[in-house]
Order: sequence, then C-alpha cells, then structure tokens
Amino acid sequence: MLVSMDYPYLQVAVTIHNFRSRFRALLDTGFDGHLVFPEALRSQLGNPDFRVTTRLADGTAKQFSAYHGGVEIVGLGTQVVYMVGIILLGDECLMGQGIIKLLKVTFDHGSQVVVEV
Repeated sequence: MLVSMDYPYLQVAVTIHNFRSRFRALLDTGFDGHLVFPEALRSQLGNPDFRVTTRLADGTAKQFSAYHGGVEIVGLGTQVVYMVGIILLGDECLMGQGIIKLLKVTFDHGSQVVVEV
C-alpha cells in the first residue's frame, strides 16, 4: 500500500527507449489513456513509436505522437511495471484511467491518495 500526501499526485518512474526519469503525475480520472508527458520532452525521446487519435475534453479529436513505455509507481512496495502508451501534450504529466483502473485508488477527502495493487 502507498499513501501519497501530495494529493492528487503520485511519483512515477518512466522508461521510454533509453530515457528513464521520475515524474510527479496528476491522477486524471477524466483521461481514458495511460500517460501524458509534457511536449517539451520530444527532443529527449526521439522518434515516436506510433500516432494515436485522442478525444480532448472539449470533444475535439486530435492526433498525437505516442511512445511505448514502462511505468512504475514509486513507493508502492511491489515492483510492478505497467507497459503503457504515452502521448505528448501540454506541460504536465498526467496518469489516466488506463493505469488507475488496474489499481485500487482512494481519494481521501482531498488530503491524500491511497493506492493498493
């Protein structure tokens, strides 16, 4: 079990090709995908693995560069690495339902996030 007092964020370790780094990821329950990374990382990640069409919050559909990668939730206690699709958009790291639904996540009164496998 992991308790994050940094509500509503979790620390994640992400690997894409030869790139590995840790990020503070906002848990976005309205996002159906796996992960969103800041567009500024494009030069560090190299060529995208594929392109994906995603529907934005305003209802419009847009194509994005995407990468295959691994994500580990830091501090969870078990070394579970999820293979995910990662798109580049905006300037913040977001974790969506593609990962959240694999876990038991409790948003505790706006003060902490509790995560269990």
